[in-house]
Amino acid sequence: LMLKDEFTNWLARTNNIRKAWVTAQGFVAKPGKTITFAAVDGQIDFAIGIYGGHAVWDGALIAANLPIGQWQFVRHNKNLSDQSLESLALGWGLGQYRFHQYRATPPAPINFLIIPTGVHIRRLRGQLRGIYLCRDLINQPPNHMTPTAIEEVMVSLAKSYKARMKTYSGKTLESGFPAIHTVGRAAEITPRLLDLRWGTTGPKITLIGKGITFDSGGLDLKPSKAMEMMKKDMGGAATVLGLAAALMESGLDIQLRVLVAAA
Repeated sequence: LMLKDEFTNWLARTNNIRKAWVTAQGFVAKPGKTITFAAVDGQIDFAIGIYGGHAVWDGALIAANLPIGQWQFVRHNKNLSDQSLESLALGWGLGQYRFHQYRATPPAPINFLIIPTGVHIRRLRGQLRGIYLCRDLINQPPNHMTPTAIEEVMVSLAKSYKARMKTYSGKTLESGFPAIHTVGRAAEITPRLLDLRWGTTGPKITLIGKGITFDSGGLDLKPSKAMEMMKKDMGGAATVLGLAAALMESGLDIQLRVLVAAA
């Protein structure tokens, strides 16, 4: 991993074979760009990846620009902080995301990264799991990502992290939370308020997410293309569930409550 200026200095000091190779490839050092170098047997010996001021984006680009395989980061600059390294690894992981649930063909192969020394593994894993979950939920079509499906996701999260889960629906919803009931009462799949609690010590944090799985809009004033995207109206719920997964996976000392109005 090198900064642009570090690559310039490295290139000035390296041997003529490598200099000729860089020239032949037309390589220009920019954040996210990579160049590979071969060993005497023709296999890849090492690669240089350029990073700059946006580590998450740079990490994703570096992963995308490298041949498929298993890689590990090597710091050229010993001053590259553990936090920057973690952000590069986060970008790498986010760049490998694929939504292929409804495809008959298997997903394209991904680039694997050995977790760098000094990285907070639980925090990194939590962020990746949370963001992947958020993306998966929003990418689902509305006939699949229904209020029932959101509830199933929350029940699964509760089981995974030993959280407490409660659902308000039917008459209880109608009397206690009439606005949610009114929004979804005419739908085939009934509305509900989902309440997840995790942790017993630390500061109290409550996340509230809008789980309208498709905004039918009453009077349809939107063009058809705009209506197609209204499946993302549950993006608020997806965001807080992804964040909740990240927080619980990271094992933070908090008292977390997640409320999702699903209709």
